[in-house]
Amino acid sequence: MDSREPASLTFASVLEQLWSQLADGQRLRHSAFHQAVLATSSPRGPSARYVVLRQVDRERGVLGFHTDRRSEKWAELERDPRVALCFYGQSIQLRAEGRAVLHHDDAVAELAWKRTGLMSRRCYLAEAAPGTPAPLPTSGLPAHLSKDRPNEAESAAGRANFAVVTVPLQRMEWLHLAFEGHRRARFSRVGFGPWRGEWLVP
Repeated sequence: MDSREPASLTFASVLEQLWSQLADGQRLRHSAFHQAVLATSSPRGPSARYVVLRQVDRERGVLGFHTDRRSEKWAELERDPRVALCFYGQSIQLRAEGRAVLHHDDAVAELAWKRTGLMSRRCYLAEAAPGTPAPLPTSGLPAHLSKDRPNEAESAAGRANFAVVTVPLQRMEWLHLAFEGHRRARFSRVGFGPWRGEWLVP
């Protein structure tokens, strides 16, 4: 998209760019959209952390990521499923909002687990829950897994802790930073209906 030709911008072209960058973020580890800041509500107030983009469903407008269901993040989502995700790369900021859907004992989580590599499964083998206080710096992993990936049988124990969060998006804000002048648009929809756009002053 050429920032020198703002008149050529359309809602369709902006959406095309966004979904293309999100698709790259899911597939490519080095994509700027591979990770996003996830914002949730905690009893202490706002809470934010990075998550890895694992699912992009353009047809339904759904994004997804994996998490440990013992984490504070999971508990926060159980209390209040409203979330925001913020991506940034190549002078583009995307803010996306929706209500999280939690998957643990269902087909969505089972399929995601089967597609998860052994090194990624290792993250769910920590003996204590994420955020548990410890007397010394620790990975939380069993000693024999501190440097090695688990085998298939060893990794199975992590399935109980593994979960998937999907977010059917209801609102997106696109911001393109450019020397010639920034551009901004907001998209919203009801349910899984069509996206409706409006231009905003940056």
